[in-house]
Amino acid sequence: MIRSMTGYGRGKSCGKITWEVELKSINHRFLEIYVKLPRQWFFLEEKIRNYIRERISRGRIDVFVNCSSETLPVDIKIDKQAVASYYKKLVELKEEVGFEGPVTLSLLSVMPDLFVVEQQFPEEEELWPELKKALEEAVDNLIEMRTKEGNNLWRDISSRLDVIMERVRNIKIRSDVMIEEYRKKLQQKVKKIKEGLELNEERLEAEVVIFAERSDISEELVRIESHIAQFKNMGDAEGASGKKMDFLAQEIFREANTIASKSADYNITREIIEIKSELEKIREQLQNIE
Repeated sequence: MIRSMTGYGRGKSCGKITWEVELKSINHRFLEIYVKLPRQWFFLEEKIRNYIRERISRGRIDVFVNCSSETLPVDIKIDKQAVASYYKKLVELKEEVGFEGPVTLSLLSVMPDLFVVEQQFPEEEELWPELKKALEEAVDNLIEMRTKEGNNLWRDISSRLDVIMERVRNIKIRSDVMIEEYRKKLQQKVKKIKEGLELNEERLEAEVVIFAERSDISEELVRIESHIAQFKNMGDAEGASGKKMDFLAQEIFREANTIASKSADYNITREIIEIKSELEKIREQLQNIE
């Protein structure tokens, strides 16, 4: 199950408090989680992080949590010290300017910052199950989107691996032909140099053998085929595989370079160039795979 690292998910739960959770994810080498919560809910941040770590392995995840409630009880607190200070100052002002009448409670009630309205929030044990429902839905939706995008990426990568395998088969065919062509060219050159002289077939065959040994690329081709087979198997594997795939892509690239250095044949060099081009495109896609 290949997953992309980009996606979006949203979840909502309704209880005493209505929770809304949004998740946005983008590429990252590791897993980084940034949580934005109202200040009174900061103590829930680590629980949110831990839950996401259980479900997602790589990417930068931005978490946005909003909540609202119309049913929670309300507690109104009065700053009695501030009331006394306001009363004292108003009496002094009344005497100073000569106003008549008392300093009433209705007058004091309009003074700022005397009343603090606080909602009575449930304890963490009661809050977390409801928040978890919204978070779980958001993560499910995020993973679903990442999986769809991952499937699209894998189809592209898999088709490019098929192209590389076709190039490898072409190189195999060409490597067999190349040795025989070298033998014929060497024969022609020797005949020109030693015109009229007897050709030493044993010496000629020895030169061909040396050439064949120096240009032997069979091991590199076998390793490339093995790496591609492993690559293909990862398409159905569970868990994060982006880093493993990138490692295999590097190994294929290294084997291709070795083949290019061993072979001076133009046709093989052309095939290697095409293989490298496909690998570059694969590695670009792998940057977005979890």
